[in-house]
Amino acid sequence: MTILQQDVVRTLAYFDVFSYPLSSEQVKAFLPRNSVTLAQLEESLSYLGESGVVHREGGYYFFSDRPRAVVADRLRNEQNAKRMMKRAHWVARFLRQVPFVRGIFLTGSLSKDVAGPSSDVDFMIVTAPRRLWISKMIITGIRRIFLLNSIRYFCFNLFVTENRFLFPDRDIFNAIEIATTRVLWNEEAYARFQSVNSWIRHFLPNWKSEPPGLPILPPSPPFLQCAVERLLELFPLDSIDAWLMCTARRYWKKRNPHLDESKFDSLFLCGKDISTVWYDDHKTRILNRFRQRLSDLGLEHAA
Repeated sequence: MTILQQDVVRTLAYFDVFSYPLSSEQVKAFLPRNSVTLAQLEESLSYLGESGVVHREGGYYFFSDRPRAVVADRLRNEQNAKRMMKRAHWVARFLRQVPFVRGIFLTGSLSKDVAGPSSDVDFMIVTAPRRLWISKMIITGIRRIFLLNSIRYFCFNLFVTENRFLFPDRDIFNAIEIATTRVLWNEEAYARFQSVNSWIRHFLPNWKSEPPGLPILPPSPPFLQCAVERLLELFPLDSIDAWLMCTARRYWKKRNPHLDESKFDSLFLCGKDISTVWYDDHKTRILNRFRQRLSDLGLEHAA
C-alpha cells in the first residue's frame, strides 16, 4: 500500500472502533495528511475496495470484515441523534441559568450526529474561575434530587473553567473529540477553546471548523443567573469552592483505594480548573482497540 492508502486505513480503523463508517469527505477531514485532493483520496479508496480491504455501501466506507448492516446502523443512529438533540437543547437552556456557568458544549457521540440506543447526552460545562465546584455541586444536586440521578440526558462528563481550555494530552483521541465538540451556548468561549487547542492540526491537518449547524442560545447571561450570582457573592465563595474540590478528591480516593496515585490522577481530575471522572478509563480502552485493529491490519500505530 502507498503511504496515502495506509493513512486512509488508519483513519477508517480509528472510527471502526466505534462501528462508524465514513464518507469520502469524512475520511479526508480526519486524514492525518494534508495536500490531498478528494480525487486522490477516492482513487486510494477505490484501490482498497478492489483489494478487498474495504467495502462501500451507500456512499460510506468500512472494512470488509464488517457486516454491511453497519451503514444502516449509522443511518438509524443519525435519526435517533436528531431526536436526542432536541432534549440536549432543552437541558442547555436550563443549564445556562445555573450560577457561574459560562459555556455549554456538546461532546461524545451526539456531537458527531449519531446516538445509539444506550447513548447519553454528554456535556462539557465551562464555568467562571474559582467557581467550578460550586456550579458542579448545584448541577449534581438538581440531577440527584429532581431527576433521580438519571444521566440519560444529563451526563456532565467534563467541567472546566475559562482558565483551562487547553487539553494537555495531545493524542488522536483528544484531537478528534476537540474537533467535533459542538457549541450550544457561548460561541465566543467556543472559539477560544478551539483556538487554544490548535495543536489538533498536527493530527487533523485537513479539519475545517464548520458553522455550528445547531440553534445557539442567546449570548447574554440570563437575568436569573446574574441575580443569584450577586446574592451568592455575599458568601466566601473562594473558600467554599476550594473546600468542595478537596472533599470531592477525598471522596473518590476513598472509593478507589486500589488505584495508585498516578492512576488515580489520570482517571479522576479534581483540580481548581477541571473536573472529570473516567470510571472505565475510556480513552485508554479506545486507543488500545485502535492499536489492536491496526496490528490486525499489519500497520504500526502512529498517533
